[in-house]
Amino acid sequence: MGWKNVKEHYKIEHIVTLEKGNICIGSAYCRNLINILPSGEVRWGMLGPSLNDDLERYFSEMTEDKDKLLELMNKPDTFKHSLPVYTYSGGEIIEKQCEEYDWPNCTHDGELMYENVFFKDKLDAVKEAIRNAEACLRMTRENIKRQEEDLQKTRKFYEQEINDLEKLKLELIKGKI
Repeated sequence: MGWKNVKEHYKIEHIVTLEKGNICIGSAYCRNLINILPSGEVRWGMLGPSLNDDLERYFSEMTEDKDKLLELMNKPDTFKHSLPVYTYSGGEIIEKQCEEYDWPNCTHDGELMYENVFFKDKLDAVKEAIRNAEACLRMTRENIKRQEEDLQKTRKFYEQEINDLEKLKLELIKGKI
């Protein structure tokens, strides 16, 4: 999808990315101030209509000529450079391409390159993926421990409730005899 074509044609100074098939125009603080659906429908994002002059201009220009917007979206993006950049997902190291390194730039496929997730060097991506996996394991172990403690408390409570019920039933039997 031609996210870069859209960014360049409308002279968008905000961050433009692709997310779940939509082109998103956002900022460092809010990633989807404007959403463009694959159908060419333009919608205000998370914060609703904006009073920002630039955002209003983008929205207005894109909605004025839907055919032009669709043309830009459907035309393949072209890039001056195709630099390798590495990221990870689970146990996989993924190589992508970008025109410029570092945040707030995007990969050719429209993914915003966060500094702690994208790396110029593959080894750095592997090291960060390992660090992240180790942190996830620590958190998961702590979560398991907490849940086991909670389960033990719940079982104790359950056993006490059973004992209390049995006592009450005995009182009922004693009362009838």
